[in-house]
Amino acid sequence: MKRVCLLSITLSVCLLLNAQDQIRISTPQVTVLGNIMTVKYDLAGCGTGDYVNIRLIVLNAKGDTIRPVYVSGDIGSRVNCGFGKKIEWNIAGDNILVDEDFEIQVTGKKVEQVIPAYISVQPSVSRGNIMLSSAFVPGLGQKKASGNGGHLVWSWLVYGTAGASLYFYLQHNNYYNDYKEASGAERDNFFDKSVSSYNLSQYMLYSAAGLWAVNMIWSAAIPVKDNGGKKMSMGLTKIPEKGYLISAKWTF
Repeated sequence: MKRVCLLSITLSVCLLLNAQDQIRISTPQVTVLGNIMTVKYDLAGCGTGDYVNIRLIVLNAKGDTIRPVYVSGDIGSRVNCGFGKKIEWNIAGDNILVDEDFEIQVTGKKVEQVIPAYISVQPSVSRGNIMLSSAFVPGLGQKKASGNGGHLVWSWLVYGTAGASLYFYLQHNNYYNDYKEASGAERDNFFDKSVSSYNLSQYMLYSAAGLWAVNMIWSAAIPVKDNGGKKMSMGLTKIPEKGYLISAKWTF
């Protein structure tokens, strides 16, 4: 008949952060069925979101330490507090005789928590992105390059003159239609207004095109403010038995 003699079962208590904050591992319950040893325990003394590094230590009758490999369940560094924790060890998988005498130890140590650092990084802007932005929204590329929102005035200038060109061109069409239906001095008056509106439309159109071209030349030449290498990071780390460490770093 296969047997397992538990010479001793230890209770592991790990002091963390301060004297009042302790994890507690209940006396494990050990059963063996076939080649599988099942170790059940309860874990308390830690909060939600805390992790405990649980280890299963096995000593044979000679006092040699056996490091189980074929283990599964609530073991390792990602174990939460709670009841009904279970570790299963395939004894035969580790080439260990099931009927040997073992000393079983379940130990635990709370994992130090490191709150992820907040990093604020200004992404770098490529020259192509600057020019493409200014092609559709004049001044937007310059704003990205320098960080100055005042460059968006180029949008008002370009789209304003383009809109004025369209307005005068529509006026030209209206005056020209009135010219064709009028007679005498009124006909000449409508013709002059039609020509004047057309000329203003062309002037505004060329102005809009010129402003857009200047905008593109400027977006190709404006220095790009280097924000990619500047960042600030902050972190909060638990220090066992001491409290918290707050760190801040600014990279230029």
